[in-house]
Amino acid sequence: MTGTDRRTRPRPRLAGAALASLPVVLALVAGACGTTDKASTEPLPPIRTTTSTTTIPGTTLPEGVRQFYTIKRGDTLAIIAGATGVTVQSIIELNGIDNPDAIQAGQTIEIPAGIVVITDLDAIATTVAE
Repeated sequence: MTGTDRRTRPRPRLAGAALASLPVVLALVAGACGTTDKASTEPLPPIRTTTSTTTIPGTTLPEGVRQFYTIKRGDTLAIIAGATGVTVQSIIELNGIDNPDAIQAGQTIEIPAGIVVITDLDAIATTVAE
């Protein structure tokens, strides 16, 4: 075979043409990516993170200190327990009350000390998780 043989025929060189068009392609891609506005080149402000801390209200009395309350007209053990931050059951047990509905105005009861009543389980979960 002569000069028309595939193995000996020169191949066209496209690499030079591709390299010459590369800056044009890059410029088109970069232009399509967004704005050239000055604000778009400014760095973003730092992300601020916050954590919450929940404090469970409660009164801790020194050991040996006892609290007493004199029942007033209209009081219930639930009202007294809520105001003092203890449970109704703890008042009943400490004072040996047989019938919680039979308390009388003028009667003095002892308020349990060192008890913390949890009213919001989500707050506890948040505090423990931190």
